[in-house]
Amino acid sequence: MPDMIQNILIIALAFVIGIDSVGLQVVGLLSPVFIGLITGDMTTALVISGTFGLMGLGLASVGGSSIPDYALATLAGGYIAIRSGQGLETAIAIGVPVGLLAVQLDIIVKLLVNFVGKKAQTLANQGKYRQMNRVMYIGPILYGLKFALPVGFVVMFGPTFVKNVLGILPTWFMNGLSIAGGLLPAVGIAILLHYMPTKKYLGFLIGGYVLTAYLALPILGVALIGLGFAYTIFVLSNDNSKAETTTGIDASNETGDDFDE
Repeated sequence: MPDMIQNILIIALAFVIGIDSVGLQVVGLLSPVFIGLITGDMTTALVISGTFGLMGLGLASVGGSSIPDYALATLAGGYIAIRSGQGLETAIAIGVPVGLLAVQLDIIVKLLVNFVGKKAQTLANQGKYRQMNRVMYIGPILYGLKFALPVGFVVMFGPTFVKNVLGILPTWFMNGLSIAGGLLPAVGIAILLHYMPTKKYLGFLIGGYVLTAYLALPILGVALIGLGFAYTIFVLSNDNSKAETTTGIDASNETGDDFDE
């Protein structure tokens, strides 16, 4: 596929994912597949996307707060790393700064969306509903631009520019990014475990670790085992709830009979 077409497709993908980030969020989940199809290197795209996905575990925009966007980091870093023939370290070196830039961009977009909402409300109060609908489309477009503009900026300079920048960066800096790239997934998992009922299900956590670290079971196998345990716990919980409900009804009936007598 020609480079120009790849550039256009990746920018268009970024725009769609930006719109989807305030919608169903389906396209963002499939972004590794789309990046692999555009670049023709599905394996590297999945590895890079999985690494950035681990970095973002446990991060959530609570109360409208802005957080680093690792989906944007995946698009920019993954695309350039694959195009330039570099590895995961290059993807992190490019993607992490872009993902952090998304914090400032998200704040700007949210400020602009407030004006859009205010204008739409004014038009609604005036009964101009068609104009209101047109104004409301500006919101998703702004979120699309939040993704498309940084990716377009990175793509515009191309892999050669990135190679030159990476050549200027000192070795200790690149080594530091490699170390950070190894630590950030662990930090993401730790944050996620902090909000999960880890103490209650600690046995399953230890079991999963043993299956992966000592028995070298593939992650898909561990996930299927976890799914099986989760389904079993769900079924047993429902059965216990039904049994408790039935017991409560029987007890109330017995109490009513005694009262009648």
